[in-house]
Amino acid sequence: MKPGKSSWVQALRFAVQLGFMVALVAGISVTKEVSVWLLPTILLVGVFFCGWVCPFGAAQEWLGKLGKWMHLPQFRMPQGVQRYLQLSRYILFFLLFAYGISILLLQGPRNFAMLMGGSVYNIASGIIITFLVLSLFTARPFCNYFCTGGAKQGLWSVLRIFGIRRDTARCGGCGVCSKACPMNIEVHKTEFVRHPNCIGCLSCVSSCPKNCLAYKLMPARKK
Repeated sequence: MKPGKSSWVQALRFAVQLGFMVALVAGISVTKEVSVWLLPTILLVGVFFCGWVCPFGAAQEWLGKLGKWMHLPQFRMPQGVQRYLQLSRYILFFLLFAYGISILLLQGPRNFAMLMGGSVYNIASGIIITFLVLSLFTARPFCNYFCTGGAKQGLWSVLRIFGIRRDTARCGGCGVCSKACPMNIEVHKTEFVRHPNCIGCLSCVSSCPKNCLAYKLMPARKK
């Protein structure tokens, strides 16, 4: 992807998200189809499922835009807190893995599918609705701190081959890209985004005023 040519990407991403949301509402299951290419995709380009496919993530994102349109107060976790709090979903993931616990409340996309189908207990529905309401005031709260599915994919994504690269020579460090990131990643402070929380939404690329970000091959490691 060339810098300055990414204005259409967000429109395309919305169309993909909307397509999967419509499929979910219509009761069309695409779980098997998605699972086939999920791991290879993660290793190649990172966690695109969360940013492009997940209906629950899309719902949070759309409500976030609605909250801004309604001029509701917006809260963003300070980086001093974020760097520790973002570990919560990984702690939950390892606890569930270690003890072999299967808790549907912490499997985002599946919860949302079950909620749309009306087959979730009231307490689960209440928790999910709470996160959707919180999305009006802060970006993707469930994805950031509670989604164990996203955590599992994120751990694999650090091995990605392609990702977002920053032109450090041209970048002035304005931080606009970091503010645009729904996962609160400090994009303007890294040369190549390898953060496990990156969902590949490319919001940072689209927002950069100097076109210093592009989706490219991972740079060679410096000795």
